[in-house]
Amino acid sequence: SSPYAFTTTLIGYNEQRLTKLGISAGDWSVIFDPKVLSKLRGKVTVLDDAEEVFSSALKYLGYSINDRDEKHLREAQQVILTAKPYWAAFNSSSYIKELTVGNIWVSHGYSSDMVQAQADAKAAARDFSVNFVLPKQGAVLALDNMVIPKSAKNKTLAHQFINFMLEGKNAAALTNKIGAGNPNRAAAEFINAEIRKQNAIFPDTATLNKLETLEASNAKQRRLLNKLWTEIKIK
Repeated sequence: SSPYAFTTTLIGYNEQRLTKLGISAGDWSVIFDPKVLSKLRGKVTVLDDAEEVFSSALKYLGYSINDRDEKHLREAQQVILTAKPYWAAFNSSSYIKELTVGNIWVSHGYSSDMVQAQADAKAAARDFSVNFVLPKQGAVLALDNMVIPKSAKNKTLAHQFINFMLEGKNAAALTNKIGAGNPNRAAAEFINAEIRKQNAIFPDTATLNKLETLEASNAKQRRLLNKLWTEIKIK
């Protein structure tokens, strides 16, 4: 299993709209605090993903994203339920476009998607710009890996592809194309400086210490999270 890219779950936002409202996107309150959301009603989307939304709510409350204490999860559920009426939608599929055209002002999503939204808004010469930031409380860090299934029919070719993707220039080309972070040290010198300097994509040590990767849950934990998520979706 060879890691080739990483992303963070963060906040993408319309710079001009939030500046005009005097709202900072660098805090999970921008999607959870009713006082802030009252200025953004109907202009916020969150991922349609139980683990991601609960992780953000847990971070907002000061807990680990892997906290499976039922009391803490119910606290997080209440935070989500309180914020839900202000949201436009649970959206994991079209939030890039919604940000780009200005329909949505704040989106909870993945760093590589926000890079795309930022580029699309710029290419379309919008009268606003899209930016993104990691909330100060911390967030989810996801690592993408290349693996070879045990039943693969052409393992030699698979190894050749992995070797190709681990070469510095090739690894960097992927980052430069999609805006994902890159764990490959050999790629560093070939990554565009504009991407490399963005802390939300390549977090500094202080920021990295606030990021966590999701751990696997057992069956009991999954059932509880699914129950809490279903209650959120039907209310």
